[in-house]
Amino acid sequence: MSITQGANEMEPAAMHADTSVRSNIKNWLGRGAGKANGFRLQFILFIGFMLISAFPVILLSAWDQHTALRNEHESVAEKHLIIAKNLSGVFDRYVTDVKEGFRFAVLNAANGTPSLASHRFFKSLSFHDVSIVNEANTVVRSLMETDDGQPSHPSESVIARLRKAGLPAGGAVFFSDIIQDRGNPYFFVTMALEGSRFAIGTLTTAYIRKIQRRIAFGERGHSMVVDAKGVVVAHPNSTWEDTSKNASKLSVVGAMMRGETGVSEFFSPPLKADMIAGHTAVPGVGWGVMVPQPIAELEHRADHVKRTGILITLIGMILAAICSWLLARFLAKPIIAIDEAAIAVASGELETQVATLPRGSPRELRSLSIAFNGMVNQLHEREERLKIAMNQAVAANKAKTDFLANMSHELRTPLNAIIGFSEMIKVETFGPIGAPQYVEYVADIHNSGNHLLNVINDVLDMSKIEAGQLEPDVGKIDMTEVARTCISFSKERAAKGDVVLNSNIKDDLPQIFADDRMMKQIILNLLSNAIKFTPEQGVVELSISADKQRGCVVQVRDNGIGIDPDKLHAVMQPFGQIDAKLDRKYEGTGLGLPLVKSMIDMHEGTLDIDTAIGRGTTVTFTLPPECVVDDYRDILNANANQSTD
Repeated sequence: MSITQGANEMEPAAMHADTSVRSNIKNWLGRGAGKANGFRLQFILFIGFMLISAFPVILLSAWDQHTALRNEHESVAEKHLIIAKNLSGVFDRYVTDVKEGFRFAVLNAANGTPSLASHRFFKSLSFHDVSIVNEANTVVRSLMETDDGQPSHPSESVIARLRKAGLPAGGAVFFSDIIQDRGNPYFFVTMALEGSRFAIGTLTTAYIRKIQRRIAFGERGHSMVVDAKGVVVAHPNSTWEDTSKNASKLSVVGAMMRGETGVSEFFSPPLKADMIAGHTAVPGVGWGVMVPQPIAELEHRADHVKRTGILITLIGMILAAICSWLLARFLAKPIIAIDEAAIAVASGELETQVATLPRGSPRELRSLSIAFNGMVNQLHEREERLKIAMNQAVAANKAKTDFLANMSHELRTPLNAIIGFSEMIKVETFGPIGAPQYVEYVADIHNSGNHLLNVINDVLDMSKIEAGQLEPDVGKIDMTEVARTCISFSKERAAKGDVVLNSNIKDDLPQIFADDRMMKQIILNLLSNAIKFTPEQGVVELSISADKQRGCVVQVRDNGIGIDPDKLHAVMQPFGQIDAKLDRKYEGTGLGLPLVKSMIDMHEGTLDIDTAIGRGTTVTFTLPPECVVDDYRDILNANANQSTD
């Protein structure tokens, strides 16, 4: 018994140790060598680096695109308004030069003969004509000569209009607004003289237009000059200039007429577009100067900035992607090498080693690879030791099996003789025994021999099962007859223990395909256990049912002491005992349930134990539906065999 038990324990222990090591390896290295779900490390690092590097670029680009149009509007305030103010300064100096030059030239030439120098001077200031007018509004003298030698004086209506407007006193020079005369727009400069006379100069817009023409930008950006009443002086549209178009209804022109300086948006009728302009006024004369540009051009420039920003962003993203991929690959490559080695080790290739990482690899990863290789070496050495231990266990198990096989004859032969001769003495085959006590002794010898034979049979059966040498001899059996036989064998033991043994078995149970001896041994073991652990006046019941839907269901129920569910695992192990002490209350080898479980497994059945302390135990085993004999199928098979014959 000790040799058998020790050998039995050695092989499972070694096999369990080997399984445990492999299981631990799999747990350490990712629970198996299969491909795990999830993203690869290189891809995760790539995405992370991309987000880190691309986020600022995208944010900056989005902000730049968001503020592009606003920046263009701000540039109008900075650039266009500065140009308008500079133009205003130029025109202010021009007006001052015209006034001072007009006064000086008129005073010098009024009493003398017009000279070529004075003519050129007036011409340089863009005067078309300078004349002296008497109190009757008649031109009495011209200080300039026309190209054909004939004087070109203002019309009488203009002269009358200017005198009616009033002449400034004290030698001051007056600048009129733009006035149409003989189909042309002019400014008229006047100054009072002695004797109700006054000098009148016809000033063209040539200089103003010349300066205005120089301000052009973009596709339709330009400058515009109006007089104090909003009449166009200089404009890209020559028709507006020649006809002295009144633009005072434009909001921006109204702002200039009020002397305001700033940036305004308005709709331009000649350009048929929304415009934005920096505007101001010329001091003294009240002219308005503005530098407008279509808003569409600002939007176009803003769109160009946006497109440029998008292009730069794409280039930045591509560069970031390339750098991120290279960096992710550099960092992930060592980890991937370790991962592949770990998968190989988890698959059982314990000779696998991680290749030496490049010098530029992170120090932590190099340390990890060295530690991993060290761990694999240790596992490999442990595996080799376990193989040696397992081989020794297998050898010991083989020695145990050989021993039991050799001893089976040696043990059974004398036991059969003891049982046979004690049986003959017990029934007094050759005559009565003298003393009655001898009959009792012979009965004890007979019972002990049977018990010992049963123990030896159980041990030999378990040994054969472990060695894979016990195969069921499947055939058609009558479960009703099997049950009656088992009940008959168990009645005497139940009666000795004062236990009620009941059965619930139908007479019309179908036959099943199974091993007759194993079925009897299974049921006898279950009944024996139930009777053994059921107190006096207790009840043990055997029930059997069979059909093609559920299969064959055998159930043994008792109301005995029960088993702690936490200890069921120990009960199902060979030689397992709940009460393992030498003086335990209930006798037995602990092979009953393990044998039952093994034999049921051989029939592809299932075993279920429902128990609790003080509640009794219900053991149910089920054979699959395929084991139930189908009479109709048998008839068909028989007919087929006859047809073949």
